[in-house]
Amino acid sequence: MAIKGGRIGRFIQIKFLRPLRLRAVINILEKLPLGKILDIGCMDDFLEKRLSRKFDYLGIDEEPFCENNKIIRKSVKDLKKGEKYDIVIATEVLEHLDDPVDAIRTLKSLTKRYILISVPYEPFFSIFRMFLPAKEHLWTIFPQTLKKHLGKPVCERLACFNRTYIALWDLKRNKPISYNGDKKR
Repeated sequence: MAIKGGRIGRFIQIKFLRPLRLRAVINILEKLPLGKILDIGCMDDFLEKRLSRKFDYLGIDEEPFCENNKIIRKSVKDLKKGEKYDIVIATEVLEHLDDPVDAIRTLKSLTKRYILISVPYEPFFSIFRMFLPAKEHLWTIFPQTLKKHLGKPVCERLACFNRTYIALWDLKRNKPISYNGDKKR
C-alpha cells in the first residue's frame, strides 16, 4: 500500500510521523514476552530492524518497500491455515481494507494471545471532513469500534501528536497492563 498524498505529505509521513508511531509500538512490544510476531501490512523493515532479537519477526505486505528475508510479499489470505502467532500487529491497516470487521476476525484467528492495532485518531480533523474518512482511507475506525469487537484493551495510548490510537489486546487476560506514557481513555 503506497503512502498517498502530495510529495510534502508523503515526506512528512515517512520521515517523521510513521517513525514516531512505530517507536510507540516498539515501546509496547518490548514489554511483552518473547514470541513469534506477524506484522500485517508492514510496508518495510522499520520494526524488524528495531525490535529486540527476543522476537521471531515475520512481516507481510502485498507491496513491500524493501528486500528483507523477514518481509514477505504476501496477503493474509495466503498464510497457511491454522498458523498461529504470539503477537499479531496491524498498524494503520484496517482503515484501508474493504471489510475491517472481517479483518479483525482474521487477526483474532491468527493470534495465540496478543493483538496490537493502530489506527488514525483524528476526531477533530474528521469534523472538517464531515466525518468522512481521509482521501486514502476507506473508513474512519474509532477506538469504540475496536473495543466492540475485541473487548477492553490492556494498553492503549495516543501517539504521534495524538493523531494515532494504539491499543494492545491480550486475549488470554483482560486486565490492563501499566505502561509509562499511557493515556487513560
